[in-house]
Amino acid sequence: MNRILITDDLGVDGLALLAQATDIQYDVVKLPKRDKLIEMVGEYDAIITRSGTPLDAEIFHAARRLKIAGRAGVGLDNVDVDAATLRGILVMNTPGANTLAATEMTMALLLALCRRVPWANTSVKGGEWTRSKFMGTQLSEKTLGVVGLGRIGSRVATRCQAFGMNVIAYDPYIAEEIAERLHVELVANLDELLARSDIITVHTPLTEETHEMIGADQIARTKNGVRLINCARGGIIAEQALYDGLVSGKIAGAALDVYSEEPPRTELLQKLLALDNVVASPHIGANTGEAQREVAVQIVTQVLDALRGMNFSNVVNLPFAEGIDYRSIQPYMMLAEKIGALHMQLIRGRIGRVEVECRGEPVEKWIKPLTVALLKGLLYPILRDAANYVNAPHLAEERGITVSQAHHSSAEGYSNVILCRVISSKETRLIGGALFLRDQPRIVLLDNFRIDALPSGCALVMLSRDVPGVMGQVGTLLGNHGVNIAHWHMGRDAPGQQQLSFINIDTLASDAVMAELRALPTVLEVRQVTL
Repeated sequence: MNRILITDDLGVDGLALLAQATDIQYDVVKLPKRDKLIEMVGEYDAIITRSGTPLDAEIFHAARRLKIAGRAGVGLDNVDVDAATLRGILVMNTPGANTLAATEMTMALLLALCRRVPWANTSVKGGEWTRSKFMGTQLSEKTLGVVGLGRIGSRVATRCQAFGMNVIAYDPYIAEEIAERLHVELVANLDELLARSDIITVHTPLTEETHEMIGADQIARTKNGVRLINCARGGIIAEQALYDGLVSGKIAGAALDVYSEEPPRTELLQKLLALDNVVASPHIGANTGEAQREVAVQIVTQVLDALRGMNFSNVVNLPFAEGIDYRSIQPYMMLAEKIGALHMQLIRGRIGRVEVECRGEPVEKWIKPLTVALLKGLLYPILRDAANYVNAPHLAEERGITVSQAHHSSAEGYSNVILCRVISSKETRLIGGALFLRDQPRIVLLDNFRIDALPSGCALVMLSRDVPGVMGQVGTLLGNHGVNIAHWHMGRDAPGQQQLSFINIDTLASDAVMAELRALPTVLEVRQVTL
């Protein structure tokens, strides 16, 4: 008999499934205090939570018989996935359960904004009948710009096409073929989308790359009278710039379901919400009966299947495949992730193909999980925690990335090496990694250069001429700006030709420092990465 602890509200349909299970006992203890949870969690085989109960390393340490931690929802901010993994606990969530709800919420806000429905509703209920005040805008023949053509963005695109809209999209991580199947024009850059769109809707995760990706400079490039929709994450659109654009009339209106602070209590957000050309809702994109029912049923079904050993769906950490000891494979998984993350930060153009080779014992027999880890690392810089070991292959497929195993002659002479060639629309790059003493990751091959680099923290990847004085010039420049060098690893193709440097630094270099580095006559190219 397996025991399940439920610590947050769970829909009645999910509880009904648990009640029907003859091999399950379950208890509902809503939002237990931390000490109480630590005291009781050791008696359970699975725990189901939502956002209200933090599950950290101490709690997992106390969970001596826990096998599964289920999160009813997408986000995992309250779950220490690494700590759970080290304890052998599977962590699962329910991605996609609210996709349709979020899609329809976007459409609801879009239509409400364009037809001024909230203002008309308030007017009629106030006893007025002034139809001329509520002149709307039709969707037909307008251009919709979709930023992020993933699960939700693609569904918004198809629904807006049904309204007769011309749909364009910006997503540097989606293949042309995917957009073509959706009959959506994929534009080359965000500026083009901004200049051509009558209405812009954002559907991306909030990452360093997407934080305030639509700011004052971007709004200045939009059409006069543009309308903006955000049902994704607060902070993607810079709220001060949005406010200024709405006040000046550059932006005709905005519809918001998400905010940088929730509830929105800052002075800026209060001023923004008070504008009469803003439609606002309290982050209710997933709040439909159907979506909440689906979340509850999905997480309970997943937990029951996993406890019974029938299926392991939406596990966000490594599934413990038969015959694999996670503690043995974990260092190689981390190495593969770092290779993938390095590729994504260095490659130019749209990725179309990924070729993976694992050479030597024991990595050859682990090619499948290591490939999954590599894909997770590849997608992490753009998707952050939305990419995991289970969904990384699917996310790659969604983006038109094909994955294969291949043999690389460049790896001759290495043992226990993971190699990955990434082919994009602009270039091909090869990166190889190995473990020293079975737990120390190293990058040993980068394109044609053999190196011994530490893939950790902040680093500069620099291609330069192989001439005297390069290290002195670069070191002096960084030192003058207070950027401390931790390690400097270098390889070259031939004397007097080119050399590749992998420079670990203690802090990120500013844009100004990067510009000065690129201006050095001996430097051919330099990129900054975070691993």
